[in-house]
Amino acid sequence: MIDARRLRVLREVAEQGTLSAAADALHLTPSAVSQQLAALEREVGQPVIERNGRGVRLTGAAEVLVGHANVVLAQLEAAAADVAAYSEGIVGTVRIAGFATALAEIVAPAAARLRESHPRLRLTITEQEAPGCFTALARGDADLALSMASRLAPPADDFRFTQHPLRADTLDAVLPAGHPLAARERIALADLAPEPFVGPPDGTSCHDVTVNGCAAAGFTPGFEHWSLDFYTTMALVAAGLGVALVPRLAQAAVPPGAVIRPLETPAPARHVFAATRAGAERRPTVAAVLEALRA
Repeated sequence: MIDARRLRVLREVAEQGTLSAAADALHLTPSAVSQQLAALEREVGQPVIERNGRGVRLTGAAEVLVGHANVVLAQLEAAAADVAAYSEGIVGTVRIAGFATALAEIVAPAAARLRESHPRLRLTITEQEAPGCFTALARGDADLALSMASRLAPPADDFRFTQHPLRADTLDAVLPAGHPLAARERIALADLAPEPFVGPPDGTSCHDVTVNGCAAAGFTPGFEHWSLDFYTTMALVAAGLGVALVPRLAQAAVPPGAVIRPLETPAPARHVFAATRAGAERRPTVAAVLEALRA
Protein backbone atom coordinates (compact mmCIF):
# COMPACT_ATOMS: atom_id res chain seq x y z
CA MET A 1 0.00 0.00 0.00
CA ILE A 2 1.36 3.43 -0.96
CA ASP A 3 1.29 6.04 1.80
CA ALA A 4 -0.52 9.17 0.56
CA ARG A 5 1.76 11.39 2.65
CA ARG A 6 4.71 10.15 0.61
CA LEU A 7 2.87 10.91 -2.61
CA ARG A 8 2.45 14.48 -1.35
CA VAL A 9 6.20 14.67 -0.72
CA LEU A 10 6.97 13.29 -4.19
CA ARG A 11 4.64 15.78 -5.84
CA GLU A 12 6.31 18.66 -4.00
CA VAL A 13 9.75 17.46 -5.11
CA ALA A 14 8.44 17.40 -8.69
CA GLU A 15 7.17 20.97 -8.28
CA GLN A 16 10.26 22.40 -6.57
CA GLY A 17 13.08 20.52 -8.32
CA THR A 18 15.30 20.14 -5.23
CA LEU A 19 14.95 18.27 -1.94
CA SER A 20 15.74 21.37 0.12
CA ALA A 21 13.10 23.50 -1.64
CA ALA A 22 10.53 20.73 -1.22
CA ALA A 23 11.46 20.45 2.45
CA ASP A 24 10.90 24.20 2.92
CA ALA A 25 7.53 24.01 1.19
CA LEU A 26 6.41 21.08 3.35
CA HIS A 27 7.87 22.46 6.60
CA LEU A 28 10.15 19.41 6.86
CA THR A 29 13.90 18.88 6.99
CA PRO A 30 15.71 17.69 3.83
CA SER A 31 16.59 14.54 5.75
CA ALA A 32 12.90 13.86 6.43
CA VAL A 33 12.09 14.35 2.74
CA SER A 34 14.85 11.90 1.79
CA GLN A 35 13.50 9.37 4.27
CA GLN A 36 9.97 9.69 2.90
CA LEU A 37 11.21 9.17 -0.67
CA ALA A 38 13.32 6.16 0.38
CA ALA A 39 10.24 4.64 2.04
CA LEU A 40 8.21 5.32 -1.12
CA GLU A 41 10.84 3.56 -3.21
CA ARG A 42 10.53 0.51 -0.95
CA GLU A 43 6.74 0.60 -1.32
CA VAL A 44 6.78 0.71 -5.11
CA GLY A 45 9.93 -1.38 -5.58
CA GLN A 46 11.52 1.15 -7.94
CA PRO A 47 13.67 4.29 -7.65
CA VAL A 48 11.72 7.55 -7.81
CA ILE A 49 14.49 10.16 -8.07
CA GLU A 50 17.96 10.43 -9.55
CA ARG A 51 20.55 13.17 -9.16
CA ASN A 52 20.60 15.90 -11.81
CA GLY A 53 23.38 18.39 -11.12
CA ARG A 54 22.46 20.31 -7.97
CA GLY A 55 18.88 19.15 -8.14
CA VAL A 56 17.02 15.91 -8.65
CA ARG A 57 15.08 14.42 -11.54
CA LEU A 58 12.06 12.15 -11.31
CA THR A 59 12.31 8.70 -12.81
CA GLY A 60 9.72 7.40 -15.24
CA ALA A 61 8.04 5.49 -12.43
CA ALA A 62 7.89 8.67 -10.34
CA GLU A 63 6.24 10.60 -13.19
CA VAL A 64 3.51 7.94 -13.27
CA LEU A 65 3.09 8.24 -9.50
CA VAL A 66 2.81 12.04 -9.63
CA GLY A 67 -0.05 11.74 -12.13
CA HIS A 68 -1.88 9.44 -9.74
CA ALA A 69 -0.95 11.61 -6.75
CA ASN A 70 -2.96 14.54 -8.10
CA VAL A 71 -6.08 12.36 -8.30
CA VAL A 72 -5.52 10.57 -4.97
CA LEU A 73 -4.85 13.74 -2.98
CA ALA A 74 -7.90 15.45 -4.49
CA GLN A 75 -10.03 12.44 -3.50
CA LEU A 76 -8.68 12.59 0.05
CA GLU A 77 -9.61 16.28 0.25
CA ALA A 78 -13.10 15.42 -1.00
CA ALA A 79 -13.43 12.59 1.54
CA ALA A 80 -12.45 14.91 4.38
CA ALA A 81 -14.98 17.44 3.09
CA ASP A 82 -17.78 14.88 3.02
CA VAL A 83 -17.01 13.77 6.58
CA ALA A 84 -16.96 17.40 7.71
CA ALA A 85 -20.38 17.89 6.14
CA TYR A 86 -21.87 15.62 8.80
CA SER A 87 -20.88 18.07 11.51
CA GLU A 88 -23.72 20.14 12.89
CA GLY A 89 -23.54 23.72 11.65
CA ILE A 90 -20.69 25.47 9.88
CA VAL A 91 -17.89 25.95 12.38
CA GLY A 92 -14.20 26.53 11.80
CA THR A 93 -11.60 28.76 10.19
CA VAL A 94 -11.08 29.51 6.51
CA ARG A 95 -7.77 31.11 5.52
CA ILE A 96 -7.90 33.39 2.48
CA ALA A 97 -4.94 34.77 0.51
CA GLY A 98 -5.35 37.14 -2.40
CA PHE A 99 -4.57 40.44 -4.11
CA ALA A 100 -5.47 43.75 -2.50
CA THR A 101 -8.44 44.97 -4.55
CA ALA A 102 -10.13 41.57 -4.41
CA LEU A 103 -9.76 41.55 -0.64
CA ALA A 104 -11.22 45.07 -0.36
CA GLU A 105 -14.07 44.79 -2.86
CA ILE A 106 -14.99 41.08 -2.83
CA VAL A 107 -13.73 39.47 0.38
CA ALA A 108 -14.59 42.30 2.79
CA PRO A 109 -18.30 42.50 1.78
CA ALA A 110 -18.48 38.68 1.83
CA ALA A 111 -16.94 38.64 5.32
CA ALA A 112 -19.59 41.05 6.56
CA ARG A 113 -22.37 38.80 5.23
CA LEU A 114 -20.75 35.70 6.72
CA ARG A 115 -20.59 37.31 10.17
CA GLU A 116 -24.39 37.49 10.01
CA SER A 117 -25.15 34.16 8.34
CA HIS A 118 -22.44 31.98 9.95
CA PRO A 119 -21.30 33.59 13.20
CA ARG A 120 -19.18 30.56 14.17
CA LEU A 121 -17.19 30.71 10.94
CA ARG A 122 -13.87 32.57 11.34
CA LEU A 123 -11.87 34.06 8.50
CA THR A 124 -8.16 34.91 8.44
CA ILE A 125 -7.18 37.10 5.49
CA THR A 126 -3.72 37.76 4.05
CA GLU A 127 -2.78 40.02 1.16
CA GLN A 128 -0.68 37.90 -1.20
CA GLU A 129 -0.23 38.09 -4.96
CA ALA A 130 0.30 35.19 -7.35
CA PRO A 131 2.27 32.97 -7.39
CA GLY A 132 2.71 33.22 -3.60
CA CYS A 133 -0.97 32.70 -2.81
CA PHE A 134 -0.94 29.43 -4.79
CA THR A 135 2.18 28.25 -3.02
CA ALA A 136 0.38 28.86 0.27
CA LEU A 137 -2.69 27.02 -1.02
CA ALA A 138 -0.68 24.01 -2.16
CA ARG A 139 1.19 23.85 1.15
CA GLY A 140 -2.01 23.94 3.15
CA ASP A 141 -1.23 27.38 4.60
CA ALA A 142 -4.32 28.83 2.89
CA ASP A 143 -7.74 27.35 2.08
CA LEU A 144 -8.73 29.82 -0.65
CA ALA A 145 -6.63 31.90 -3.04
CA LEU A 146 -8.04 34.87 -4.94
CA SER A 147 -6.22 35.75 -8.12
CA MET A 148 -6.68 36.61 -11.77
CA ALA A 149 -5.83 34.74 -14.94
CA SER A 150 -2.22 35.52 -15.86
CA ARG A 151 1.11 33.81 -16.51
CA LEU A 152 1.75 33.92 -12.72
CA ALA A 153 -1.36 31.87 -11.92
CA PRO A 154 -1.65 28.12 -12.54
CA PRO A 155 -3.60 27.06 -15.64
CA ALA A 156 -7.23 26.07 -15.26
CA ASP A 157 -6.37 22.39 -15.81
CA ASP A 158 -3.82 22.22 -12.96
CA PHE A 159 -4.86 19.01 -11.14
CA ARG A 160 -3.87 20.42 -7.74
CA PHE A 161 -6.54 23.11 -7.71
CA THR A 162 -10.17 23.80 -8.60
CA GLN A 163 -10.83 27.28 -9.96
CA HIS A 164 -14.11 29.09 -9.28
CA PRO A 165 -14.74 32.12 -11.58
CA LEU A 166 -15.96 35.20 -9.71
CA ARG A 167 -16.13 38.09 -12.17
CA ALA A 168 -14.61 39.90 -15.12
CA ASP A 169 -13.18 43.16 -13.79
CA THR A 170 -13.14 45.59 -16.73
CA LEU A 171 -10.31 48.11 -17.09
CA ASP A 172 -11.07 51.77 -17.81
CA ALA A 173 -8.80 54.57 -19.00
CA VAL A 174 -7.65 57.11 -16.40
CA LEU A 175 -6.61 60.51 -17.75
CA PRO A 176 -5.59 63.91 -16.37
CA ALA A 177 -8.68 66.15 -16.23
CA GLY A 178 -7.30 68.48 -18.88
CA HIS A 179 -6.32 65.78 -21.38
CA PRO A 180 -7.93 66.18 -24.84
CA LEU A 181 -9.28 62.61 -24.73
CA ALA A 182 -11.07 63.34 -21.45
CA ALA A 183 -13.79 65.16 -23.42
CA ARG A 184 -14.89 61.89 -25.02
CA GLU A 185 -17.50 59.59 -23.51
CA ARG A 186 -15.54 56.49 -24.59
CA ILE A 187 -11.95 56.03 -25.69
CA ALA A 188 -10.41 53.59 -28.15
CA LEU A 189 -7.53 51.91 -26.36
CA ALA A 190 -5.32 52.38 -29.43
CA ASP A 191 -5.65 56.17 -28.99
CA LEU A 192 -3.55 55.86 -25.83
CA ALA A 193 -0.60 54.31 -27.70
CA PRO A 194 1.50 57.54 -27.88
CA GLU A 195 0.95 58.36 -24.19
CA PRO A 196 3.34 57.70 -21.30
CA PHE A 197 1.83 55.06 -19.01
CA VAL A 198 1.61 54.70 -15.25
CA GLY A 199 0.96 51.15 -14.08
CA PRO A 200 1.87 48.04 -12.13
CA PRO A 201 5.48 46.85 -12.24
CA ASP A 202 6.58 43.98 -14.45
CA GLY A 203 6.29 40.59 -12.78
CA THR A 204 2.79 41.23 -11.45
CA SER A 205 -0.54 39.87 -12.68
CA CYS A 206 -1.99 43.36 -13.22
CA HIS A 207 0.99 44.31 -15.41
CA ASP A 208 0.27 41.26 -17.55
CA VAL A 209 -3.39 42.24 -17.96
CA THR A 210 -2.45 45.79 -19.01
CA VAL A 211 0.25 44.70 -21.47
CA ASN A 212 -1.94 41.98 -23.00
CA GLY A 213 -4.85 44.39 -23.40
CA CYS A 214 -2.65 46.95 -25.16
CA ALA A 215 -1.13 44.23 -27.35
CA ALA A 216 -4.64 43.28 -28.50
CA ALA A 217 -5.10 46.94 -29.48
CA GLY A 218 -1.87 46.83 -31.49
CA PHE A 219 0.73 48.53 -29.29
CA THR A 220 3.09 48.12 -26.35
CA PRO A 221 2.49 50.61 -23.51
CA GLY A 222 5.42 52.88 -22.70
CA PHE A 223 5.63 52.73 -18.92
CA GLU A 224 7.41 55.65 -17.25
CA HIS A 225 6.08 55.26 -13.70
CA TRP A 226 5.19 52.15 -11.72
CA SER A 227 3.04 51.48 -8.67
CA LEU A 228 1.16 48.47 -7.28
CA ASP A 229 -1.33 50.80 -5.57
CA PHE A 230 -4.05 51.97 -7.94
CA TYR A 231 -4.88 55.12 -5.95
CA THR A 232 -1.22 56.12 -6.24
CA THR A 233 -1.36 55.33 -9.96
CA MET A 234 -4.38 57.60 -10.42
CA ALA A 235 -2.76 60.37 -8.34
CA LEU A 236 0.28 60.29 -10.64
CA VAL A 237 -2.07 60.50 -13.63
CA ALA A 238 -3.86 63.46 -12.01
CA ALA A 239 -0.46 65.16 -11.72
CA GLY A 240 -0.09 64.93 -15.49
CA LEU A 241 2.57 62.22 -15.53
CA GLY A 242 0.78 59.91 -17.93
CA VAL A 243 -2.33 57.77 -18.45
CA ALA A 244 -3.31 54.44 -16.91
CA LEU A 245 -5.68 51.49 -17.15
CA VAL A 246 -7.39 50.85 -13.83
CA PRO A 247 -9.84 48.02 -13.04
CA ARG A 248 -13.27 48.96 -11.77
CA LEU A 249 -12.74 47.12 -8.48
CA ALA A 250 -10.00 49.67 -7.74
CA GLN A 251 -12.07 52.79 -8.48
CA ALA A 252 -13.82 53.21 -5.11
CA ALA A 253 -11.81 56.39 -4.52
CA VAL A 254 -10.55 58.58 -7.37
CA PRO A 255 -8.15 61.46 -6.59
CA PRO A 256 -9.06 65.00 -7.70
CA GLY A 257 -7.70 65.82 -11.12
CA ALA A 258 -8.11 62.32 -12.55
CA VAL A 259 -11.00 61.36 -14.79
CA ILE A 260 -12.16 57.86 -15.75
CA ARG A 261 -13.44 57.02 -19.19
CA PRO A 262 -14.65 53.58 -20.34
CA LEU A 263 -12.86 51.96 -23.25
CA GLU A 264 -14.54 50.96 -26.47
CA THR A 265 -15.41 47.29 -26.79
CA PRO A 266 -13.57 44.98 -26.45
CA ALA A 267 -12.08 46.42 -23.27
CA PRO A 268 -9.43 44.41 -21.41
CA ALA A 269 -10.48 42.84 -18.13
CA ARG A 270 -9.03 40.98 -15.17
CA HIS A 271 -10.68 37.56 -14.92
CA VAL A 272 -10.89 37.12 -11.17
CA PHE A 273 -11.29 33.67 -9.64
CA ALA A 274 -11.04 31.85 -6.34
CA ALA A 275 -9.05 28.63 -6.13
CA THR A 276 -9.21 25.75 -3.67
CA ARG A 277 -7.20 22.57 -3.39
CA ALA A 278 -8.96 20.06 -5.60
CA GLY A 279 -11.77 18.46 -3.60
CA ALA A 280 -11.62 20.95 -0.72
CA GLU A 281 -14.43 23.06 -2.20
CA ARG A 282 -16.87 20.49 -0.77
CA ARG A 283 -15.92 21.32 2.81
CA PRO A 284 -18.91 23.12 4.38
CA THR A 285 -16.77 26.01 5.63
CA VAL A 286 -15.08 26.55 2.27
CA ALA A 287 -18.35 26.11 0.36
CA ALA A 288 -20.00 28.79 2.55
CA VAL A 289 -17.19 31.25 1.83
CA LEU A 290 -17.30 30.51 -1.91
CA GLU A 291 -21.05 31.16 -1.94
CA ALA A 292 -20.52 34.50 -0.20
CA LEU A 293 -17.75 35.47 -2.61
CA ARG A 294 -19.95 34.73 -5.62
CA ALA A 295 -22.70 36.90 -4.14
